[in-house]
Amino acid sequence: MSVPPGTPDDHLAPGSTFDRWSPFPGQVLGSLTLIVGPLAWTSGLFLQWLARQSAALTPTELDALDADAFAAPMLLVVHGRAPGLSTAGWTLQLIGALVLIPAMIALAHIAARRAPLIPALGACLMTFGLSARIFYLGVDATAFNLVERLGSDSASSLFLDGYGELAYAFWRVPVVISVGTILGSVLIAVAAYRSRTFGLVRSLLILPAGWLGMGILKEHEPGVGGLCLALALVPCGLTLLRNRAPRSRVLFDESSRVPRPVRDLISW
Repeated sequence: MSVPPGTPDDHLAPGSTFDRWSPFPGQVLGSLTLIVGPLAWTSGLFLQWLARQSAALTPTELDALDADAFAAPMLLVVHGRAPGLSTAGWTLQLIGALVLIPAMIALAHIAARRAPLIPALGACLMTFGLSARIFYLGVDATAFNLVERLGSDSASSLFLDGYGELAYAFWRVPVVISVGTILGSVLIAVAAYRSRTFGLVRSLLILPAGWLGMGILKEHEPGVGGLCLALALVPCGLTLLRNRAPRSRVLFDESSRVPRPVRDLISW
């Protein structure tokens, strides 16, 4: 990132790459989305898991629901028994998906110093994939509304009859573009590492989030993938808020006995 003479290397400055090539979302909004997006997403995943724990399912019910090939019956029963936690979890996941779109664009702008095409393509694919997830969350909301009106058993029967048509609706466009989060997260991680915005460890932490929430009523883990994304993006957002350019950091200094090639590879 080029800066005017006399400006410290790790500071952003007027006319810097981030300012010049990123009218949206900009430094402040980009910083905030990098912080809020992954935290909201992770909180939503955790609340969804907490709702399942609060549903007080008996061992017999758990065995019957776990035997189903789809997670939908389980999630519908959980929503029927813990609607408050379930709704809060899915709402935070929706907020996270929305906010992560400008966050990915901001990260792509920062990582575009060496190879602008890779992060631009990665951000584009991430936007497509997150848009598909927002569509699926709308379908999920319809299913939960059926549970509140008809009960979990009737809603499951009615909803699952049309599950395939909903999952592959609109000429399969949502299911195709949902793959964008997988490919996009890989490209964003590569760009962040190549530009030395992130080290190898933090770049790898972006990848698990690419696999979360791909489809209608998909069960999630307690938030490990979202937490990995938060560990990668939140420090980046905080650094930008301090008007500094994010930089990778080696985990072993030159005085350590770790060989230099390995030391350069193991970086944050």
